[in-house]
Amino acid sequence: MSDAGGGRSAFVVGAGILISRVVGLLRQTAFAYYFGAGPAADAYGAAFKIPNAVRNLLGEGTLSAAFVPIYSRLLSRDDPRAARALSNAVLGLLLAATSILTLVGILAAPLLTRVLAGGFDDTTRELTTRLTRVMFPMTGLMVLSGWCLGIQNSHRGFFWPYASAAIWSLAQIALLLIGGPRAADTATLSYWLAWATLGGALLQIGAQAPEVLRLAGPLRPTLDRAAEGVMPMLRNVLPVVTALGVVQISSFVDLYIASFLPTGAVANIGYANTLALLPVSLFGVSVAAAALPDLSRDAGAMAMDALLEKVRSGWQRILFYIVPSAVAFIALGDYCVGMLYRAGRFGVAEQTSVHWVLAAYAIGLVSFGSVKLLGSAYYAMQDYRTPLRASITSIAVSVIVSVSVAVPLRALSVAAAGIALGSAVGSYVNLAILARGLQRRLGALYTATMWRGTRRIALAALVAALVGTLLRYVQYRWFPTMHPRLAGIPVLGAFGGTYLLVAWAMGSAEAARWLRRPVRRVGS
Repeated sequence: MSDAGGGRSAFVVGAGILISRVVGLLRQTAFAYYFGAGPAADAYGAAFKIPNAVRNLLGEGTLSAAFVPIYSRLLSRDDPRAARALSNAVLGLLLAATSILTLVGILAAPLLTRVLAGGFDDTTRELTTRLTRVMFPMTGLMVLSGWCLGIQNSHRGFFWPYASAAIWSLAQIALLLIGGPRAADTATLSYWLAWATLGGALLQIGAQAPEVLRLAGPLRPTLDRAAEGVMPMLRNVLPVVTALGVVQISSFVDLYIASFLPTGAVANIGYANTLALLPVSLFGVSVAAAALPDLSRDAGAMAMDALLEKVRSGWQRILFYIVPSAVAFIALGDYCVGMLYRAGRFGVAEQTSVHWVLAAYAIGLVSFGSVKLLGSAYYAMQDYRTPLRASITSIAVSVIVSVSVAVPLRALSVAAAGIALGSAVGSYVNLAILARGLQRRLGALYTATMWRGTRRIALAALVAALVGTLLRYVQYRWFPTMHPRLAGIPVLGAFGGTYLLVAWAMGSAEAARWLRRPVRRVGS
């Protein structure tokens, strides 16, 4: 597939993710309105994180890395019977594993809460346990949704599996809008929301089922480990799950640290993380997800030059969007936070605290957005150990930095930013290890031309930040009390417009495409 084709696939993935993320932001806006950064918000955030770890271990990430490459090769070999046998065996194994883990999670919820959120007071910890028990069955449903996504991606179906996640958010938005004004307190509302979260996961699977049935045929889950591709996939799963398990351990360490910080730290990390992951999902995940089936086919055919070219072009496309997003979050992130969350129980103090966390995450945005693509190249080559080693090293660094920064600041409302900073630093360690390994195996990964392009992108983003900051200053002098939802539109609009114009003037083909102008040729 040509790069243009890869770009189209990434665009389709990005469109699906955009829909789900926009609805997800609306969900978070409604959540902030009714919960703010109080104890119930912390309890819900902690309770969601615990079962979500199982989903992350066995869901989309694992299946994309271990299942999609093998399933895609069976499809490219034009062997639908073998592909169907593999998909049904994987489905059966997932159903068995998630059923056991869900039962264990429900029974062990009090212990999990006590260990992972030890800094909560008794009331908040009891609420967290109650919410965890309601939401734990969601893990199995979301893992099955990840299986549906893997099937559709392998058949080059990229839009609906990502867009369908909006249904999960819509279920929660509906509950908040209907139940929010009626709930006696935020603890009661959080319990209702937990049930809506579980119901939304079920609706999301139902929405994907017709397309999956069309592509994969009748679903007949088996535990047939003799089916072609099952044993190689299981061997691949172990290092992938181990790598993701290390990441989950890091997230649990973050939760444990945050539980000892001032009330609202867990919620503030969640608010900032939702914003920070928007460009990562739109541009990093979309490019990586669209590229993985083709990378797998190239690696299977030993077409390493083609694989290298896809990694280069994908990385350059990611950086065009990720670099300005990072600059905007640092320089103008309080407007981003205020536009989404400032209402109801979420006030100025919460806006400031979340901006600090968002700015810390933004420092690592380039690595967050790039690691997924480079990891996909390893998975396509059936190398699962290098990403595992990279994850272990980066998480160790992340934990050390988080503890070193957040603990000394634990009395301050901005202490949660130390946890985000640790994640950012650790992610760069991950990126460095992955990039060095790929360069040894494939050749020069980041060329001089790419480096010049990145410098131009960075310069365009800095110019845009300067324009946005100047407009912000003028606006504040004339309208000091304007709500961020009104004030942020012209400021962020000026930032985006300036970035595109300056990037185009410097020769960016991606900016030319957005502006529908010819590419400018500039000297080196």
